[in-house]
Amino acid sequence: MQSGFPLFYQRRKTRTVWIGQVAVGGNYPIRVQSMATADTKNTEAVMREIEQMVTAGCEIVRVTVPTQADCDNLPNIRAAMKKAGIKVPLVADIHFTPSIALNVVPYVDKVRVNPGNFVDKKLFKVVEYTDSQYKQEVERLREKFVPLVLKCKEYGVAMRIGTNHGSLSDRIMNRYGDTPEGMVESAFEFTRICRELDYHDIVFSMKASNVQVMTAAYRLLAHELDKQGWNYPLHLGVTEAGEGEDGRIKSAIGIGALLEDGLGDTIRVSLTEDPVYEVPVAYGLVRKYNGQCVLPHPASPYKGEEISPLLCSANGIPLRGDKEGSGEVVDFSYQRRYSHAFNVGPMAYGAQNAIRVWNSFSDLSEIQWETYQTKKIGEDTPVEGIEVVSEKDLKSARNFNLPVAFQNSDANEAVKQVGKVEKLVAAVSSIEEMAFWKPVIAACYRQDQIFEWHFQNASVQNIEELALTAFKLLDEAKVEKVFFSLTAKNPADTVYINRKLAEYLKTHNKNFPLHLRYQPAGTEDLLLSTSVHLGTLLVEGLGDSLQIQGVPFLDNLKLAYNILQGCRLRIFKTEYISCPSCGRTLFDLQTTTQKIREVTGHLKGVKIAVMGCIVNGPGEMADADFGYVGTGPKKISLYVGKECVERNIPEEDAVDHLIGLIKTHNRWVENQAPSSL
Repeated sequence: MQSGFPLFYQRRKTRTVWIGQVAVGGNYPIRVQSMATADTKNTEAVMREIEQMVTAGCEIVRVTVPTQADCDNLPNIRAAMKKAGIKVPLVADIHFTPSIALNVVPYVDKVRVNPGNFVDKKLFKVVEYTDSQYKQEVERLREKFVPLVLKCKEYGVAMRIGTNHGSLSDRIMNRYGDTPEGMVESAFEFTRICRELDYHDIVFSMKASNVQVMTAAYRLLAHELDKQGWNYPLHLGVTEAGEGEDGRIKSAIGIGALLEDGLGDTIRVSLTEDPVYEVPVAYGLVRKYNGQCVLPHPASPYKGEEISPLLCSANGIPLRGDKEGSGEVVDFSYQRRYSHAFNVGPMAYGAQNAIRVWNSFSDLSEIQWETYQTKKIGEDTPVEGIEVVSEKDLKSARNFNLPVAFQNSDANEAVKQVGKVEKLVAAVSSIEEMAFWKPVIAACYRQDQIFEWHFQNASVQNIEELALTAFKLLDEAKVEKVFFSLTAKNPADTVYINRKLAEYLKTHNKNFPLHLRYQPAGTEDLLLSTSVHLGTLLVEGLGDSLQIQGVPFLDNLKLAYNILQGCRLRIFKTEYISCPSCGRTLFDLQTTTQKIREVTGHLKGVKIAVMGCIVNGPGEMADADFGYVGTGPKKISLYVGKECVERNIPEEDAVDHLIGLIKTHNRWVENQAPSSL
């Protein structure tokens, strides 16, 4: 974990870019957008999806334009939108075809180009470019790109320069590698040309299916933009996030972590589902941040009037980066915070040990207790520690044969618990309460008892004093086996207060493990809010254990592990990287993904990519073990990593071939009875 993350919410200040009648950036709300999956040549099908998205509140809609025939149908789509009274902006998604990008400009409000494949073809060739050769390649790019910039400028059409981790050019790959630095430089090659031509209606994106890569790339992008004085807006998204809870959790982690930093002016949640289902998830993510402005986010699309800017503070704050004047480069990639390693019972914590999952016995109903015991639910998602608050529960919790923590807010009572449990938790809400714990700390020291300072109702105002007082008491008692944790007075401040606690631990050279606790404020958007707050901290390298409080036992156990998998920190089940489909997809992606999931869902730790086409397929599959990619009408090619090993298999045979491929590489195991979780 690096220092320098924002310790309070303040949105990054950007210029305003108009996309049709919708303003992105500046003081305007964070916009919600989605993308049609229907064939762009099919006006009726595209309109059906656009109407559904707009009814759900979508503010910007996108269609893919892979061929001239698709481009030729854009006037028909615009006419149908006008007839239906739909005035949301229309965006054309372009890959591989500069000529078509030029042709779509008169019919759309924004053109999305992918700098990795706008001119370049991804061949995975290893070439050592000399500076002269590299410059020649950039000039070739310039020749193709300048006409598009000039035409967009002429028509007042905006552009998204959308880098994808899975489709970096060979030129970028060979000089920068498959890295956030390469993603940013890929976009900047295009940006420099735009700026030379005095064109500034630009929005950026840095998408990846791996949230660690995605968050690092966006943070580096924001840092480099601000360093250059380029205040362009950002479009956020996790590409190929998948479906169901997994897709929502992964999107919430990646997008939410950046929103917490004040980054992001428009978002898309990419799910392998009908596009209408993406919109409410996106609103669930931006509601917190748009709600910090004076005026509410509009719930429906516009009727043609100009949207008034919100009166919110958007002055922006610097992110991590070069220390001023030092030339020291700060790495934005995932780095786990260092902490001392020690055991709580048989479980090893801290350092590079697995991030452990705890649960509260008070969240376990009698029925769930019987289910947990008799059906052995949780073998893949095991509870690794139980917290109790009463002697009655302590006796029952011992049946788990796991470490037990006793949480108490009464120091006199807590003394009686020393030695009875593996960890004693001091729940304190004020400085005054902390002094009473001196005898308990002393008793813990004598009996080599694990001790945890848990700051209840922590706030921006009191966290520093609580932490410094705790440090003083621990130093006096010479206690070393200590955890720190907090629950925020306002759950919305969870990320910022934990960051502050980590900063105080670092500056005072206290390498104690952190136990992350989160108690949602309510049931609304439980999955999203928990994923945002815990996922943000985990993907930044904070946390040696975690605990979701106030949620039914088995539900929060499953959610905790899904968040860890979404962060790529603990893999307990099959990992799917599946794209959301679009007009390029030549098979039923949703049905196919479900079919593959049904036959491979028991392969713990295996990563399988399901891609509708080759736009990002081979590149994103470099992060997967096996890939299933549409390469023609009802034709599938199979990959191992980024290597294509079987081409143009009939769709009806492709799943069987995938199973055979997994078996050939000794990754197949026979399916056992599925867990109820």
